[in-house]
Parts: sequence; structure tokens; C-alpha cells
Amino acid sequence: MLNDIEKRKPTLKEAVIALLLVITVILISIKTALVLETALVLGTAAAVIVGFYLGYSWEDIEKGMLDGMRNGLGACIILIVIGMVIGTWILGGTIQTMIYYGLKLLTPQIFVPAGFMLCALTSVLIGSSFGTIATMGIVLMGVAEGLNIPRAITAGAIVSGAMFGDKVSPLSDSTNLTAAMTGTKLFDHVRSMLYVSGPSVAICLAIYGFVGHRYAIAGSVDFGTVESILTTLSSNFNLSIMTLIPPAIVIILSVLKVPAIIALMISFISAGALSIFTQGASLAGIIEVGANGFISNTGHELIDKLLTQGGINSMMSTVAIIMAGTAMGGILEKCGILQVLLENLMKHIKKPRDLILASLASAYIMLLATGEMMVSIIVPGRTLEPAFHEMKIHTSVLSRTLETGATLMCGALPWGVASVYAQNVLNVGLEYIPYCYLPFIAPIIAIIYAFVGFATFPAEPEES
Repeated sequence: MLNDIEKRKPTLKEAVIALLLVITVILISIKTALVLETALVLGTAAAVIVGFYLGYSWEDIEKGMLDGMRNGLGACIILIVIGMVIGTWILGGTIQTMIYYGLKLLTPQIFVPAGFMLCALTSVLIGSSFGTIATMGIVLMGVAEGLNIPRAITAGAIVSGAMFGDKVSPLSDSTNLTAAMTGTKLFDHVRSMLYVSGPSVAICLAIYGFVGHRYAIAGSVDFGTVESILTTLSSNFNLSIMTLIPPAIVIILSVLKVPAIIALMISFISAGALSIFTQGASLAGIIEVGANGFISNTGHELIDKLLTQGGINSMMSTVAIIMAGTAMGGILEKCGILQVLLENLMKHIKKPRDLILASLASAYIMLLATGEMMVSIIVPGRTLEPAFHEMKIHTSVLSRTLETGATLMCGALPWGVASVYAQNVLNVGLEYIPYCYLPFIAPIIAIIYAFVGFATFPAEPEES
């Protein structure tokens, strides 16, 4: 009977209702149980129903799903390699070395800005804002108590740093998801992000330096926790300059515009080889870590929590999210829903500035409604990507705009998933939000860029 219905292009009203239906199903699912994978699968099911209503056969809908999922396969492969990279970086002592020397730099006079940068560095290295908050964040909160620095200021610096690292790290799931949902190459997305994030971090550092200096009282300093971490790291791992070669390779190859998968695989191989010489690892150990991640057994709870990371299996949840999100988008594209929305959107948007501002507003609206940054990236990303092709703007401008709105603000929105997590882990209330500067500074810079036309990159020929 379904095949007897003649398939047709939706009206604007039907396209809007269809998109709202999909969003509503996702919202209800998330509010019932915060499991994004299931929510997106149910959203895909809602899109299937819309397809049937418009007269599309199951074969048409299935083709749309597969075409959409094909767009996300590159990001899924990158995530699998990233899981391997994180495991070998820890196995080889890379992350331990960076944390060790980062903690050595802590002094009362520069504690707040140094804490901000230390969390940013940790988040870049492990690709997880949540992991950074739960480990380095807890350490810094303990040190702040000894320095008599208010918890709210410290927590604000921790969350800002952790969210920054999560936003620009090639190892981050949200970074890879955003690139996949906007059809952007991973390193193109990261480079574009730095145009907004670089100035934002510089401003944050200046503010944290000014604010933190007021509380830098040299009396009653307790660095006991830091000292125990330093001792544990130095006694359990061989920390040397050689361990920094794998991340240096990623940076160099990124600058040379080598494809992300190749750059990350070279880093994985080099990290694995170096781990044999620096930490006495075996080939079997490298293969095991690549699959299941590194398991730390130093006996120090915070260190073990921080270093138990990586592996292909740790990335499977994000791979499922990308597959479900791209399948849903593929159906909406196949049924003409996104095309109808785009055609009507372009009637009102005449300049790149307007499109960028619309993208930022879309991310904020979804975040306000869901409190979840992944959904706030997926839905606007799939909807607005064709508009950037239409106006011949590089999709990395879209990807960085969505991350500026969704990823960063999730850490400062009271009901945002990242904010709720930070409040619980760091044992602070909403008083930290006024000191979480990055989510408020970055969008201002993005809006200024939109108005003056700076860093609004033209689309590459094949993209157009």
C-alpha cells in the first residue's frame, strides 16, 4: 500500500513540521533517558515515517540512509584511529610527560591562568573535557583550597580550559562529530576553529591573570596533592623529550595538510615504536592498548582515572552517534525536506554574515532546548550545510560556528550536560558560570568576524 502513494516534494509547512517532529522525538527521548544513541535512532525512525507519508518507498528511504551514513564513514575511521592513538600516547608516556611538566609550572602567582592552560592542554591531549574536569580539575580544586583562591574562580578556569581543548583537539569526539555533520575535513575544521579560539584564549588568559593575581597569597600553600602526582608519574613512567615526538608529528603533518587518517596513523606507529624504547612496552601490549585502551595501575586514584583511556572500543559510542545522525540526515535529504527548508531560508539570507549568524542562533536554540551539545551540532549541521555550498562558503566556517555555540556554551548553560557534570564533579554551584569566560568571549569574536567578513573562507572548487 505504501508503494501506491505517489512520492512528492513536501510543502514548506510539511518540511517544518517534519523537522520539528524529528527534533521533538529526540528531545523526549533525551529528557526520558540521556542516551543519545537511542534518541537519534528514534529520530531516524520518525524521519522514516515522514518519508512514507510523502510517498517514498522503503528502498528510497534505505538509499537515503546509506548515502547519509557514507558521508560519516570518514569520521568513523578517524575516531577508530584516534582511539588507538590515545592508547599508545599514554603507553609511551606522552600525556604523562606533558602533565608532569605542566604541574611543575604551578605557582601561587600564576595559578589561575596556569590552571586554565593546564586543563586546555590536558583536554587537547586526551580529547575529553569530561575526563579533564574529573581528573586535572579535581587536582586544581584541591590546590586552590590551599592557596585560598575562591572555588568559583578556579572552577570557571577549569571548565573554560577543558571545553577549549575539547573543541580544538583532533582527538575529541565532538570535534570529529562536527566535522562529519558539516562535511568538513578534520584538520580544516581544527584550523578554522583556531581563528576564533586563539584570540579567545589570549583574552581569557589576560582576564584570569588579572583576577587570579588578586588572590595569589603565598601563605598557607598546600601542594601536597600535586607533589604526590609528580612523584607517582616520575616513579612509574620514563618521562623524556622523546615521548613528545608523536604529538609533534600530528602538528607538523596538520600544518602540511596531510590527511587526518594518515597523520594519526603515523603518530600511532611512532608512539607504539617509541613506547618500546621509553617504557619497555611489547608488540602485544601495543596491539592490546590499540583495541582496549591503556589501563593505569599506579595506585594513585586520580592518575589512574586520567590515564585509563583510549582504545578502539572507547570510540564505538561516538561512532554509533555519527551513524545514526548521518542516517537521519540522509533520509531528510532524500525526502526533500532539507532542500525545501534551504530554498526558503535562502530567500531571506542574502549575505554570508546572515548565514553565519543564523548558524550560531540555530546552535543556541537547540542547546537551550536540549542541553546537549551533540544534538545541537547534528541537526543544524545537517540542515545548514547545503546553504554554505549554495553561498560558496567553506563548510569549516559552519563547523566552527556550531562548535562556538553548542560545545562551548554547554559548559556555561546551567542545564547543559557539561555544566551539570562540572557542578557535580567539582562540587560547585552556578556561581562558577560568571568566571567561565571562554563561552561568552568566543561568540563575540565569531560575530565580529561575520560582520567584517574576516576568516569567512571561500569554498574549495570541489566543495562548490
